[in-house]
Amino acid sequence: MNGTELISPHALNPENLDRADYANTLAAEAVRVGLFSEADTVRIQGDMMNALAEIIGYATGGESSSVKTDSARQFAKSLLYNIDTYLLTLPSPEAAAEALRDRRMSDLYGHGYVLNKKRYEDAKHLWQKVRYTRLKDADDAYNKTIDRYFRNYLATYDPHTSAHDKIYLSMPKEGIRGAFHIDGAVEVLKKLLALNEGRPADAVVIEGSQPILRAKKEGSAQNS
Repeated sequence: MNGTELISPHALNPENLDRADYANTLAAEAVRVGLFSEADTVRIQGDMMNALAEIIGYATGGESSSVKTDSARQFAKSLLYNIDTYLLTLPSPEAAAEALRDRRMSDLYGHGYVLNKKRYEDAKHLWQKVRYTRLKDADDAYNKTIDRYFRNYLATYDPHTSAHDKIYLSMPKEGIRGAFHIDGAVEVLKKLLALNEGRPADAVVIEGSQPILRAKKEGSAQNS
């Protein structure tokens, strides 16, 4: 073949795929190369609405099929984030496109939810260990990160309805700065735990065997 390779007319270009908006950019690219038909996109859009209705039902305890626009927008973001989470675990963009085309959105969402729920449980466990092993000579940014920012983030995070939520951190001394999804939050906590290893632990407030995960009134989090 004179040193050239045959390229499939349905080959997806990875440069057109955005991991932060994976399902949407994957669908657009699949349409561009002819892998998705118009009927495929209509089915996906309709099934997205069905899956969103299921989330709304969960959030309202089955009492309503509608919510305020802002809430619906947040639930839609959570839906897409969970779907993206799962699609990104598949071995190739082609496999992800096939799943997006042929499977129910609620199924893809469910698989992503399981992954993010596991990350959430890991984050809570790691946060408890970080609090137990905190540095005595840490600066204000370190202590606020543990006692306020992670406390509030974990208290309000829900892999069903807010899987896309981020925690915003600035810890220059530890080389940690930015906005982190739940997977990134787990990695930050692992880094903090590694920093704490071998150092004397301060006394921390732990109720029972679990960390405090409820939101407290302003000012009380710093005293925990």
